[in-house]
Amino acid sequence: MREIPLKDADFDLDISGIGGFFGDEESFAAMSSVHLVRGRRWFGWYNSPGSYFVAKRYGLLARSRIWDGLYPGPNIDPTSMLELDGKEGPRYVGAHSGTRIQKTGHLSYLLSSYCSDLEVDYSAAPPQTSDVYITVVHLNEFAKFPGYPVIPKDGLSPFDPACIIPIVASFAAAVACAVFGDWFCFSTIVLGCFCNGISCIVIGSGKLKIVQPNSSPNSPPGDGILFNTSGRVVLLKGSEQVVSSITRGRFNLQYKSETRYHDIGLVSLALTFQFLLQLFIVPQGELFGQIMFLSTFAVSWLYNAYLASVDREDLQKRILVNNLLQKPVVRTVRLPKWTALVTFSALVLQAGKNTRSILDEMIPTDTHVWRIVKDTIVKSIQRNQSPQDVLPEQNLEGLDEKELGLLRDMLEQAAIGLDSARKELESVEGVKDEKHSGSGHMV
Repeated sequence: MREIPLKDADFDLDISGIGGFFGDEESFAAMSSVHLVRGRRWFGWYNSPGSYFVAKRYGLLARSRIWDGLYPGPNIDPTSMLELDGKEGPRYVGAHSGTRIQKTGHLSYLLSSYCSDLEVDYSAAPPQTSDVYITVVHLNEFAKFPGYPVIPKDGLSPFDPACIIPIVASFAAAVACAVFGDWFCFSTIVLGCFCNGISCIVIGSGKLKIVQPNSSPNSPPGDGILFNTSGRVVLLKGSEQVVSSITRGRFNLQYKSETRYHDIGLVSLALTFQFLLQLFIVPQGELFGQIMFLSTFAVSWLYNAYLASVDREDLQKRILVNNLLQKPVVRTVRLPKWTALVTFSALVLQAGKNTRSILDEMIPTDTHVWRIVKDTIVKSIQRNQSPQDVLPEQNLEGLDEKELGLLRDMLEQAAIGLDSARKELESVEGVKDEKHSGSGHMV
């Protein structure tokens, strides 16, 4: 047998510090990507650092007295642990149904975040510091996608060939250890590959599903407003079925072993034993083998860090928009002031008798001048006239000069909002007929 390199070296690696040398969080993030990256479940056969940290986190899913003793802490839902649920969405107000939801769910959060990143499609006036933004989402009729409610594979992030790199590095290091007869380090590298690979398969066995409320087919349209906390308003146009899916729907990660999750408990136990065995066995190997072992950790850590850098929230947005919402027409409009945005919303929503309640919801001020502004806007929408044409009918007695000036300013903004809304309603029909239009987003 060949003489092992560095055999006569007079120092030894302190392997006891390896577990804390590399990023545990990156290892957990890499393991958590198995449900969002296509094929990731089957390519975990590499010696990964952070096994004890991953075991402690996933061990919390398993539920029994034994698992609770081994991995103490609150039992949580796998969907929440992997951050596929749990975010609070913005407040929602239904234009026709009168629905009020103070805090919507995770899907509303994703859609609002997605809309906040969109470019402006139409500007109602030159840019100003007081500009406000509204995104109109013209939702398609809900249709079940193939495999519904399980998210299809083509909705996930595409396969990444980079997953081969840590696998090749780990097996090459194991072969090098075997060639020079360092069976201690060889066995620990193979053990790490096996435990990480099995863990990816078991943890990745969950089915990612869409959970939706069951709306009545006789429900009024679900058109409504999401008041995004970032300052951008999102207008939803569509049936109650698809809108309620956004406001009250959620992702759910379902395992065959729920609600006990014993299989996840077993792989957590395997990862724990891997950590302990590597801690004791690697120091028995030669310096060359220890370097090979550490090199597999280094390559795997880099790959885990690469996976951790992938925006999992962005992947969820893609699943929501492409699969559940089926690439709706989305348009963002920039308006000069809030009154213009409110008027724009009122006309686009076409709320009929509920128009005044929408105005009151968005402008809660109830002074005399604002009541006149709101009444004028409602009549302008109902008659398809400009606010200036309706204003002479209003009783302006009791208003001083400042209030009259405010009234003129607000009605000027209302006219901008109405004009922009009419252009939006006219143009969106043309956008819907085009799969990729420069005047709007087909996402």
